Amino acid sequence: MPFKFMKNEPASGTVYDWLSHIDTLTASAKAHLKVTSIPAAASLWMRRYGLFIAGHLYMFSKYRRVWNGTPDQIEMVAGSGEPWPLFFQLKHEEWEECDDGGAGLILDRLVNPVIELLAKNAKLSPIISRENLFGYALWMYVNVLEDADDLRLLKGYERFLQKKKPAEAMENFSRQTCCLYKEVPGCSKCPYCPLLKEKQCVISQS
Repeated sequence: MPFKFMKNEPASGTVYDWLSHIDTLTASAKAHLKVTSIPAAASLWMRRYGLFIAGHLYMFSKYRRVWNGTPDQIEMVAGSGEPWPLFFQLKHEEWEECDDGGAGLILDRLVNPVIELLAKNAKLSPIISRENLFGYALWMYVNVLEDADDLRLLKGYERFLQKKKPAEAMENFSRQTCCLYKEVPGCSKCPYCPLLKEKQCVISQS
């Protein structure tokens, strides 16, 4: 299993708590990354959550199992050794067998409510949140599972392939939106940021 799910570690609230009370998230981002922009803090948090969701997609695609939980049953855990050491912990271990519809369950249960809360409380464009997740999903399917067929089940996310095959999109990875990493003091644009080629990020509403 290439994705670490924390277990029995001291938690500082749930995902739902952090996103419902966005000051908790932004205070953590400011303390660790010196980020003062609320949308930037939310986007950087979503990048971490996106890797966590990639772990769920791995479990779905490899074993056809999905976790039967919601964002208020995912705990936030502070770790160490990273600029912003955030990890996620499941409150229970109830997994269920599924068919291809499991991908939709993951989106409906664990992704869409989170994106909606970030849009409402942090004013983060949903398309940025979705692309933050997609980057990790693409990496996982191409480089870890080495089988990207299930990407087709992530309805609405195929736009980020930019009309390329998954392996090609991974080899020549580029984003349509800026993840706002450039807002971290001392950091610049990512090498795949659209702002390197354009004056404005593509942040059109979905």
